[in-house]
Amino acid sequence: MILLIIFIYFKIMLAKSLISKMNAAERTKVRDGAAFCSLVTGGVAYWNYRERIHKEFMRSEAHYRFSRLIENMTPWKQLYFSWWRMPKEEFNVYHRFKPYYILGQLDQTKEVLLPKKSAEGADGFDVINPLYCYEGGKTSFKELINGGDPVVVERAAIIVNRGWIPAHLRDKRSRPDEVNTRKLVRLTGVFRAGKDVHDYKVPNNPDNNDWHNLALEDIGIFWDLPNWDEAKYYYFQSVDVGGAQGSPGSGAATPISPDELVEDHYQWRWREGTHGKLEKGFGAASVGLAAIAYFAL
Repeated sequence: MILLIIFIYFKIMLAKSLISKMNAAERTKVRDGAAFCSLVTGGVAYWNYRERIHKEFMRSEAHYRFSRLIENMTPWKQLYFSWWRMPKEEFNVYHRFKPYYILGQLDQTKEVLLPKKSAEGADGFDVINPLYCYEGGKTSFKELINGGDPVVVERAAIIVNRGWIPAHLRDKRSRPDEVNTRKLVRLTGVFRAGKDVHDYKVPNNPDNNDWHNLALEDIGIFWDLPNWDEAKYYYFQSVDVGGAQGSPGSGAATPISPDELVEDHYQWRWREGTHGKLEKGFGAASVGLAAIAYFAL
Protein backbone atom coordinates (compact mmCIF):
# COMPACT_ATOMS: atom_id res chain seq x y z
CA MET A 1 0.00 0.00 0.00
CA ILE A 2 2.85 2.38 0.85
CA LEU A 3 4.53 1.64 -2.49
CA LEU A 4 1.26 2.36 -4.27
CA ILE A 5 0.95 5.74 -2.51
CA ILE A 6 4.55 6.65 -3.40
CA PHE A 7 3.98 5.62 -7.04
CA ILE A 8 0.79 7.70 -7.30
CA TYR A 9 2.52 10.69 -5.65
CA PHE A 10 5.32 10.73 -8.23
CA LYS A 11 2.79 10.30 -11.05
CA ILE A 12 0.81 13.29 -9.77
CA MET A 13 3.95 15.41 -9.51
CA LEU A 14 4.89 14.44 -13.07
CA ALA A 15 1.39 15.29 -14.31
CA LYS A 16 1.53 18.63 -12.45
CA SER A 17 4.75 19.61 -14.19
CA LEU A 18 3.29 18.66 -17.59
CA ILE A 19 0.03 20.54 -16.94
CA SER A 20 1.91 23.71 -16.05
CA LYS A 21 3.30 23.79 -19.59
CA MET A 22 -0.14 23.51 -21.27
CA ASN A 23 -2.28 26.33 -22.63
CA ALA A 24 -5.77 27.12 -21.32
CA ALA A 25 -7.64 24.95 -23.85
CA GLU A 26 -5.45 21.92 -23.18
CA ARG A 27 -5.78 22.41 -19.43
CA THR A 28 -9.57 22.49 -19.75
CA LYS A 29 -9.62 19.19 -21.64
CA VAL A 30 -7.33 17.56 -19.09
CA ARG A 31 -9.45 18.90 -16.22
CA ASP A 32 -12.74 17.63 -17.66
CA GLY A 33 -11.33 14.22 -18.63
CA ALA A 34 -9.61 13.69 -15.28
CA ALA A 35 -12.74 14.74 -13.36
CA PHE A 36 -14.93 12.34 -15.34
CA CYS A 37 -12.49 9.43 -14.96
CA SER A 38 -12.16 10.24 -11.26
CA LEU A 39 -15.93 9.90 -10.83
CA VAL A 40 -16.00 6.60 -12.74
CA THR A 41 -13.09 5.01 -10.88
CA GLY A 42 -14.47 6.32 -7.59
CA GLY A 43 -17.83 4.69 -8.34
CA VAL A 44 -16.13 1.38 -9.16
CA ALA A 45 -14.12 1.60 -5.93
CA TYR A 46 -17.27 2.28 -3.90
CA TRP A 47 -19.11 -0.62 -5.55
CA ASN A 48 -16.25 -2.99 -4.67
CA TYR A 49 -16.26 -1.63 -1.11
CA ARG A 50 -19.98 -2.39 -0.76
CA GLU A 51 -19.53 -5.87 -2.25
CA ARG A 52 -16.65 -6.63 0.11
CA ILE A 53 -18.62 -5.56 3.18
CA HIS A 54 -21.69 -7.48 2.02
CA LYS A 55 -19.78 -10.71 1.40
CA GLU A 56 -17.89 -10.44 4.67
CA PHE A 57 -21.22 -10.10 6.47
CA MET A 58 -22.77 -13.08 4.65
CA ARG A 59 -19.73 -15.24 5.36
CA SER A 60 -19.65 -14.27 9.05
CA GLU A 61 -23.37 -15.05 9.34
CA ALA A 62 -22.80 -18.51 7.85
CA HIS A 63 -19.88 -19.22 10.19
CA TYR A 64 -21.99 -18.12 13.15
CA ARG A 65 -24.62 -20.68 12.15
CA PHE A 66 -21.93 -23.33 11.65
CA SER A 67 -20.78 -22.76 15.24
CA ARG A 68 -24.08 -24.01 16.66
CA LEU A 69 -24.47 -27.38 18.33
CA ILE A 70 -24.70 -30.22 15.79
CA GLU A 71 -28.11 -31.83 16.08
CA ASN A 72 -29.60 -35.07 14.82
CA MET A 73 -31.94 -34.43 11.88
CA THR A 74 -32.43 -37.96 10.60
CA PRO A 75 -35.92 -37.92 9.05
CA TRP A 76 -38.54 -39.74 11.08
CA LYS A 77 -42.24 -40.16 10.71
CA GLN A 78 -43.48 -36.95 12.31
CA LEU A 79 -41.07 -34.78 10.29
CA TYR A 80 -42.87 -35.49 7.04
CA PHE A 81 -45.67 -33.09 7.99
CA SER A 82 -43.34 -30.11 8.47
CA TRP A 83 -40.00 -30.68 6.75
CA TRP A 84 -40.24 -31.67 3.11
CA ARG A 85 -42.64 -28.98 1.94
CA MET A 86 -41.76 -26.16 4.32
CA PRO A 87 -41.81 -22.61 2.92
CA LYS A 88 -38.53 -21.27 1.62
CA GLU A 89 -38.55 -18.49 4.23
CA GLU A 90 -38.80 -21.02 7.05
CA PHE A 91 -35.87 -23.03 5.70
CA ASN A 92 -33.70 -19.91 5.36
CA VAL A 93 -34.43 -18.74 8.89
CA TYR A 94 -34.14 -22.02 10.80
CA HIS A 95 -32.08 -24.47 8.75
CA ARG A 96 -29.81 -22.72 6.23
CA PHE A 97 -26.14 -23.32 7.17
CA LYS A 98 -27.16 -25.00 10.43
CA PRO A 99 -25.06 -28.12 11.13
CA TYR A 100 -26.85 -31.46 11.45
CA TYR A 101 -25.95 -35.10 11.38
CA ILE A 102 -27.96 -37.93 9.87
CA LEU A 103 -27.82 -41.69 10.44
CA GLY A 104 -28.56 -44.39 7.91
CA GLN A 105 -27.24 -46.98 5.50
CA LEU A 106 -25.23 -45.50 2.64
CA ASP A 107 -25.93 -47.24 -0.68
CA GLN A 108 -22.76 -46.86 -2.73
CA THR A 109 -24.01 -49.08 -5.54
CA LYS A 110 -26.20 -46.17 -6.64
CA GLU A 111 -23.99 -43.27 -7.57
CA VAL A 112 -24.15 -40.07 -9.60
CA LEU A 113 -20.98 -38.14 -10.44
CA LEU A 114 -21.40 -34.44 -11.16
CA PRO A 115 -18.45 -32.68 -12.89
CA LYS A 116 -16.93 -30.01 -10.66
CA LYS A 117 -13.57 -28.27 -10.37
CA SER A 118 -11.83 -28.01 -7.03
CA ALA A 119 -10.88 -24.69 -5.43
CA GLU A 120 -7.43 -25.11 -7.03
CA GLY A 121 -8.97 -25.68 -10.47
CA ALA A 122 -8.43 -29.45 -10.68
CA ASP A 123 -10.98 -31.54 -12.57
CA GLY A 124 -13.13 -33.87 -10.54
CA PHE A 125 -16.62 -34.87 -9.49
CA ASP A 126 -19.10 -34.46 -6.65
CA VAL A 127 -20.25 -37.90 -5.45
CA ILE A 128 -24.01 -38.27 -4.94
CA ASN A 129 -25.46 -41.33 -3.13
CA PRO A 130 -28.71 -42.23 -1.38
CA LEU A 131 -28.66 -42.73 2.39
CA TYR A 132 -31.50 -44.94 3.64
CA CYS A 133 -32.80 -43.91 7.06
CA TYR A 134 -33.71 -46.32 9.83
CA GLU A 135 -37.19 -44.80 9.81
CA GLY A 136 -38.36 -43.10 6.66
CA GLY A 137 -41.52 -42.66 4.72
CA LYS A 138 -43.56 -40.77 2.20
CA THR A 139 -46.75 -38.75 2.54
CA SER A 140 -50.05 -39.99 1.17
CA PHE A 141 -53.01 -37.62 1.29
CA LYS A 142 -55.14 -40.37 -0.23
CA GLU A 143 -54.65 -42.41 2.93
CA LEU A 144 -55.43 -39.34 5.04
CA ILE A 145 -58.73 -38.78 3.23
CA ASN A 146 -59.64 -42.45 3.64
CA GLY A 147 -58.93 -42.29 7.37
CA GLY A 148 -55.63 -44.16 7.21
CA ASP A 149 -52.08 -43.24 8.16
CA PRO A 150 -50.95 -40.25 6.04
CA VAL A 151 -47.29 -41.29 6.31
CA VAL A 152 -46.38 -44.63 4.83
CA VAL A 153 -43.18 -46.01 6.34
CA GLU A 154 -40.92 -47.49 3.67
CA ARG A 155 -37.22 -47.77 2.97
CA ALA A 156 -37.03 -44.06 2.21
CA ALA A 157 -33.81 -42.25 1.39
CA ILE A 158 -32.10 -38.88 1.53
CA ILE A 159 -30.04 -37.76 -1.46
CA VAL A 160 -26.54 -37.02 -0.13
CA ASN A 161 -23.66 -35.09 -1.66
CA ARG A 162 -20.69 -36.78 0.01
CA GLY A 163 -18.02 -34.46 -1.39
CA TRP A 164 -15.43 -34.16 -4.15
CA ILE A 165 -13.13 -36.71 -5.76
CA PRO A 166 -10.40 -36.08 -8.37
CA ALA A 167 -11.06 -37.11 -11.96
CA HIS A 168 -8.76 -40.16 -11.84
CA LEU A 169 -11.04 -41.75 -9.22
CA ARG A 170 -14.08 -41.73 -11.49
CA ASP A 171 -14.01 -45.52 -11.87
CA LYS A 172 -15.34 -47.15 -8.71
CA ARG A 173 -12.65 -49.82 -8.98
CA SER A 174 -10.14 -47.11 -8.11
CA ARG A 175 -11.95 -46.60 -4.78
CA PRO A 176 -11.63 -49.96 -3.01
CA ASP A 177 -12.56 -48.48 0.39
CA GLU A 178 -16.10 -47.79 -0.78
CA VAL A 179 -17.80 -51.05 0.15
CA ASN A 180 -21.47 -51.43 1.05
CA THR A 181 -22.19 -52.55 4.60
CA ARG A 182 -25.27 -52.85 6.78
CA LYS A 183 -23.72 -50.59 9.39
CA LEU A 184 -25.26 -47.24 10.19
CA VAL A 185 -23.24 -44.33 8.86
CA ARG A 186 -23.14 -40.90 10.46
CA LEU A 187 -22.73 -37.99 8.07
CA THR A 188 -22.29 -34.42 9.28
CA GLY A 189 -23.24 -31.40 7.19
CA VAL A 190 -26.15 -29.19 6.23
CA PHE A 191 -29.41 -29.50 4.34
CA ARG A 192 -29.58 -27.57 1.10
CA ALA A 193 -32.57 -26.67 -1.02
CA GLY A 194 -32.78 -28.27 -4.43
CA LYS A 195 -33.57 -26.33 -7.59
CA ASP A 196 -36.43 -26.90 -9.97
CA VAL A 197 -35.50 -29.13 -12.90
CA HIS A 198 -36.39 -26.28 -15.28
CA ASP A 199 -33.78 -23.97 -13.70
CA TYR A 200 -30.88 -25.91 -15.20
CA LYS A 201 -29.45 -24.90 -18.56
CA VAL A 202 -28.03 -28.33 -19.48
CA PRO A 203 -30.42 -31.27 -18.95
CA ASN A 204 -29.35 -34.61 -17.49
CA ASN A 205 -29.44 -37.79 -19.56
CA PRO A 206 -29.88 -40.69 -17.12
CA ASP A 207 -30.10 -43.22 -19.98
CA ASN A 208 -26.43 -42.60 -20.79
CA ASN A 209 -25.48 -41.89 -17.16
CA ASP A 210 -24.65 -38.36 -18.31
CA TRP A 211 -25.14 -35.91 -15.44
CA HIS A 212 -24.55 -32.16 -15.46
CA ASN A 213 -26.58 -30.80 -12.53
CA LEU A 214 -28.02 -31.80 -9.19
CA ALA A 215 -31.65 -32.18 -10.25
CA LEU A 216 -33.07 -34.07 -7.26
CA GLU A 217 -36.21 -35.17 -9.08
CA ASP A 218 -34.20 -36.70 -11.92
CA ILE A 219 -31.90 -38.51 -9.50
CA GLY A 220 -34.75 -39.78 -7.29
CA ILE A 221 -36.63 -41.22 -10.27
CA PHE A 222 -33.41 -42.67 -11.75
CA TRP A 223 -32.69 -44.51 -8.49
CA ASP A 224 -36.35 -45.52 -8.12
CA LEU A 225 -36.52 -44.11 -4.59
CA PRO A 226 -39.93 -44.81 -2.97
CA ASN A 227 -40.00 -41.25 -1.60
CA TRP A 228 -38.58 -39.44 -4.64
CA ASP A 229 -41.41 -36.88 -4.53
CA GLU A 230 -40.41 -35.88 -0.98
CA ALA A 231 -36.66 -36.09 -1.61
CA LYS A 232 -36.75 -33.62 -4.52
CA TYR A 233 -37.02 -30.59 -2.22
CA TYR A 234 -33.91 -30.86 -0.02
CA TYR A 235 -30.68 -32.84 -0.07
CA PHE A 236 -27.90 -33.29 2.47
CA GLN A 237 -24.46 -31.77 1.84
CA SER A 238 -21.59 -33.40 3.70
CA VAL A 239 -19.48 -30.62 5.25
CA ASP A 240 -16.28 -30.75 7.30
CA VAL A 241 -17.79 -28.87 10.24
CA GLY A 242 -15.20 -28.49 12.99
CA GLY A 243 -13.54 -31.83 12.25
CA ALA A 244 -16.80 -33.72 12.90
CA GLN A 245 -16.40 -35.67 9.65
CA GLY A 246 -14.59 -38.91 9.09
CA SER A 247 -17.50 -41.28 9.53
CA PRO A 248 -17.49 -44.90 8.32
CA GLY A 249 -18.36 -45.25 4.67
CA SER A 250 -17.25 -41.74 3.77
CA GLY A 251 -14.87 -43.30 1.23
CA ALA A 252 -12.49 -41.24 -0.85
CA ALA A 253 -14.80 -38.24 -1.20
CA THR A 254 -13.57 -35.05 0.47
CA PRO A 255 -16.36 -33.10 2.23
CA ILE A 256 -16.69 -29.46 1.30
CA SER A 257 -15.34 -26.85 3.72
CA PRO A 258 -17.64 -24.23 5.29
CA ASP A 259 -16.02 -21.43 3.25
CA GLU A 260 -16.42 -23.37 0.01
CA LEU A 261 -20.04 -24.09 0.91
CA VAL A 262 -20.77 -20.38 1.42
CA GLU A 263 -19.22 -19.48 -1.93
CA ASP A 264 -21.05 -22.31 -3.69
CA HIS A 265 -24.36 -21.34 -2.11
CA TYR A 266 -24.15 -17.69 -3.15
CA GLN A 267 -22.35 -18.46 -6.45
CA TRP A 268 -19.75 -15.77 -5.88
CA ARG A 269 -17.42 -15.13 -8.80
CA TRP A 270 -15.00 -13.04 -6.71
CA ARG A 271 -14.03 -13.36 -3.06
CA GLU A 272 -13.77 -10.52 -0.56
CA GLY A 273 -10.00 -10.26 -1.02
CA THR A 274 -10.42 -9.58 -4.74
CA HIS A 275 -12.95 -6.83 -4.04
CA GLY A 276 -10.57 -5.36 -1.46
CA LYS A 277 -7.72 -5.13 -3.98
CA LEU A 278 -9.98 -3.59 -6.62
CA GLU A 279 -11.34 -1.15 -4.05
CA LYS A 280 -7.84 0.04 -3.14
CA GLY A 281 -6.63 0.20 -6.74
CA PHE A 282 -9.60 2.11 -8.16
CA GLY A 283 -9.79 4.30 -5.04
CA ALA A 284 -6.15 5.32 -5.43
CA ALA A 285 -6.69 5.97 -9.13
CA SER A 286 -9.72 8.12 -8.33
CA VAL A 287 -7.72 10.23 -5.87
CA GLY A 288 -4.88 10.66 -8.37
CA LEU A 289 -7.24 11.73 -11.15
CA ALA A 290 -9.00 14.15 -8.83
CA ALA A 291 -5.62 15.71 -7.97
CA ILE A 292 -4.81 16.07 -11.67
CA ALA A 293 -8.20 17.75 -12.26
CA TYR A 294 -7.44 20.14 -9.40
CA PHE A 295 -4.03 21.09 -10.80
CA ALA A 296 -5.63 21.74 -14.19
CA LEU A 297 -8.00 24.39 -12.80
